[in-house]
Amino acid sequence: MIAALIAGMALASTSAAPQVVSISPSARSIPANTLRLYVTFDHPARGVVATRDLRLLDDAGRTIDGAFMDFGQDLWSPDGRRLTVLFDPGRVKRGVEGDGESAAPLQVGRSFTVEVSGKRFHYQVTPAVRTAIAPQTWRLALPKAGSREALTVTFDREMDDALLRDQLEVVDAQGRSQPGQVTASASGRVWSWRPKHGWRIGAYRLAVGSSLEDVSGNRVGEALDHDVGSPDAPHESLAIRFTVERHRE
Repeated sequence: MIAALIAGMALASTSAAPQVVSISPSARSIPANTLRLYVTFDHPARGVVATRDLRLLDDAGRTIDGAFMDFGQDLWSPDGRRLTVLFDPGRVKRGVEGDGESAAPLQVGRSFTVEVSGKRFHYQVTPAVRTAIAPQTWRLALPKAGSREALTVTFDREMDDALLRDQLEVVDAQGRSQPGQVTASASGRVWSWRPKHGWRIGAYRLAVGSSLEDVSGNRVGEALDHDVGSPDAPHESLAIRFTVERHRE
């Protein structure tokens, strides 16, 4: 009976181990200068999983040492479910060449794997993105008045998933924040916002926070790794205006 109790406790302990729910970016291909990864677990994993537990493997299955930044302290969300892991920016900076441990961990045209908690996530590496985010390239699909259709924004690049959900907001003509639900596509290129209540006819704004970034750390008007002598112009905030009109048959 005691043995059965111990076995049951061991089984419960095993089943309680945090499981990886997702990793972001979740697209199958990401830029060579991708800045960070987000690993989300089904329940709090702080103190159980650490950045050092992640492995980056090349297309031959070999571990790439020193790929991730070591801050001496892991970057967890307040609820302990999401771990933020940064690639070493010094190894992906433009113009920096190196071999071995100083080489960029993500090589264009090759594949690599992130391994964490017994799960593997595979990526293809595409050319680095080193230009500032340009909202004028975004495409908005507008909803119909009276409906609860989603406002959809399509980007020209893969955006940072966590910031994408936090740094865009729909406000009315008076500047009042509107309640609604945000979703982002697996590709990181489409953001959708569905209002809690039906759309009213009138003017709205899509407020863009100054901390919005793509997966390479570029911001609106400010590339993370711009040419020396050609500084970008960072913005504090901006708003894209749009109008919801009466539906015409």
